[in-house]
Amino acid sequence: MTSDALSLTFGCILVVLAIATAFVTPLLRRPKTEEGETDNNGNLPSVSIVLAVHDEEEEVERNLPFFLNQEYNGKFEVIVVDESSTDNTTEVLKRLKNDFSNLYTTFIPDSSHYISRRKLALTVGVKAAKNDWIVFTDASCRPSNTKWLTAMASHATTGTDLILGATRYADSATGYERFERIVRWWREVREAQCRMAYAYCGCNMMFRRKMFIEGNGFLNSLKYLRGEYDFLANEYGERCRTAVANEAEATLTQDAPSRKTWLNDHLYHIDTRKHLAHGLHHSMLNFFDTLAMHLNIMVQIAAIVVSLLLQLHVITIAASIALLLNYLLRVFIGKKAMQAAEEDISIWKIPFLEAFMMWHNLFLRIRHSRCDKYDFIRR
Repeated sequence: MTSDALSLTFGCILVVLAIATAFVTPLLRRPKTEEGETDNNGNLPSVSIVLAVHDEEEEVERNLPFFLNQEYNGKFEVIVVDESSTDNTTEVLKRLKNDFSNLYTTFIPDSSHYISRRKLALTVGVKAAKNDWIVFTDASCRPSNTKWLTAMASHATTGTDLILGATRYADSATGYERFERIVRWWREVREAQCRMAYAYCGCNMMFRRKMFIEGNGFLNSLKYLRGEYDFLANEYGERCRTAVANEAEATLTQDAPSRKTWLNDHLYHIDTRKHLAHGLHHSMLNFFDTLAMHLNIMVQIAAIVVSLLLQLHVITIAASIALLLNYLLRVFIGKKAMQAAEEDISIWKIPFLEAFMMWHNLFLRIRHSRCDKYDFIRR
């Protein structure tokens, strides 16, 4: 075979590699849409919305009325558990209680030690709840419409114990923050639909009160400071009994995080994953997604460099076309994904955001390895 034929063959291989690896992406593994349908002749179940707050007066005043003003054809209450706030959170709650009869408040003492105050507060909220279904959420979140609770509760059927709802960042968050939340959400929800729930990166979880009480709630993870949603999804997200509410009406919008909050949330998640069950499939799928993208980039760049040195122009052109083709395919896939997620992230940035995720995760792992293990445990 002549050198030109070899160059042409190798060039074709580079193009095929570029096309194949472009389709190895979580943006193509979007969760299936699940239609909500209620039991009991369409009657919606009674629901208790539980929030734990600490020094969040601004968030409580801004976001809590969105939960209290839900248009819901059933009984619902909102329970706020104050973790001994030192700001004006208590005064804000008192003022809101005068305006809303379905708002109830309680607190946990500041003297609680050796267990996660957030998990303790949520447990207190569950035990104070009067209804069969519980929703856990955060004060930093707000429903995008008045039908949010109806959309979530429509999935509360006889065969369901746990419902995972979508949580998106507000438009004021960076493009990377919003993009990463989408990718994590789709990966985790897809696993919950196909196998068992592994983790959950939102603040929009609904479950049966009986399941929580009989399963001893957070008993197995009380010493870990955070990870409340991850631990619940991992422990109680049984196959075929976990529903996904990924319609727009069931979505919560979360305030854009500060740099410190963003970093701490990710460090806590890295530490939490060490204690979660059945994570091998999740890790391997993430590894192959990353490997495919970076393997293609490295092979194409290496081919360009070597072919330029050896003056193999056919390979240089083929590798350049392959890089461009891979990029354009990922842009096209990203465009469809952002439309499905109802996000307005620039489609031209998506391949770069995807590639950056690996380096960002590597940075976080290094940062986590330098932390004291007691930073993640209540003392």
